[in-house]
Amino acid sequence: MSAASSTDPGAVRPTSSPARILAIVLPVAVVGLAAYWWSTKLEARAQSDLASSIIGRMFVSEPMPPTSSMVFADADNDMVADPPSDPSKLVNPETLLFSYVATEGPGVPDDAWKELVAALKTKTGKEVKIAHYNTADEQMAALKKGELHIVGLNTGLVEPAVEQYGFVPLCTLGKADGSWGYTMEFLVPAGSPIKKLEDVKGHKVMFTTLDSNSGCKAPLVLLKKMDMLPNRDYQYGFSQGHEDSIKRIAAKEFEVAPVASDLLARMEENKEIDPAAVVSIYKSERFPPATIGYVYNLTPELRDGIRETLLKFEWKGTGLEKQFGPEGKEKFVPVSYKDDWANTRRIDQVIAEARKSSTPNQATANGGNKGT
Repeated sequence: MSAASSTDPGAVRPTSSPARILAIVLPVAVVGLAAYWWSTKLEARAQSDLASSIIGRMFVSEPMPPTSSMVFADADNDMVADPPSDPSKLVNPETLLFSYVATEGPGVPDDAWKELVAALKTKTGKEVKIAHYNTADEQMAALKKGELHIVGLNTGLVEPAVEQYGFVPLCTLGKADGSWGYTMEFLVPAGSPIKKLEDVKGHKVMFTTLDSNSGCKAPLVLLKKMDMLPNRDYQYGFSQGHEDSIKRIAAKEFEVAPVASDLLARMEENKEIDPAAVVSIYKSERFPPATIGYVYNLTPELRDGIRETLLKFEWKGTGLEKQFGPEGKEKFVPVSYKDDWANTRRIDQVIAEARKSSTPNQATANGGNKGT
């Protein structure tokens, strides 16, 4: 038996040679690198598929209704539903159900609305309850069923709510001087060679999310009007949020990103970014923010009571002032759907026309992910 036998307690074990270590470590490293490479490929493929799906949905694959699909009478031509002429079709519920913008997060707490709820109860003589919805689809479904009477909706939902479900926009959250709204801005890092929209060609645009008016729909349409198409003239991706886009533009991680001006202003005010770190190369027309209104078929007394309560409601010392005051919002300001949503409707018109003019052959020729 060898003196170095493994059965001999006193045997000296041979030290591991570099070759032996390499023989063990190298295969593991190769497997690890292969796994990492494959995961990045899968991630890139998933992102590519998502991008193709989004552009396809906007411009090619799904049918889209015409710009105006009003299903209600509109004799006064204000583009919102007229109240029913038949008194038997008017609604006079014992309890008014109010729902603000749907969100998966905590949303606006009930305490923020308690003074407004009390004022509505006093004016209308009705109980007022607050309903919360996690998604816009759930909120819109409740509106369609007639379960909601007073509703707060984001910009992009107002048009279908007006035309399909009889939503009557009444007011938005504005400043003391009566101004309101936000613009869509294209941001680039300070020192960027991109000085104007035409310079975007050949660079990568980071949108936020598909359903964002200022973070995706409006800028996509704007670039198309300038004859700049995704993948043909610029690359694109999605940040999943305005805040992330703004921060990563400031950090020079993104080349260009469209964002909402009010969120940019808030982040600058809260010192979340250095204003000198970002440059705005374009500002759009104004878009209306979240908007509150009521359903068209309430009794005249309820409609008038809700309108008067909201437009005359004083925020000073209320939960609304505490909730929205830090954002510079101080009162309810009246809005006109016909006038104030004109820009949003133009955007939808362009999308509808682009999708109408697209064909399967064009989509295939464009790699399945370019609009025409």
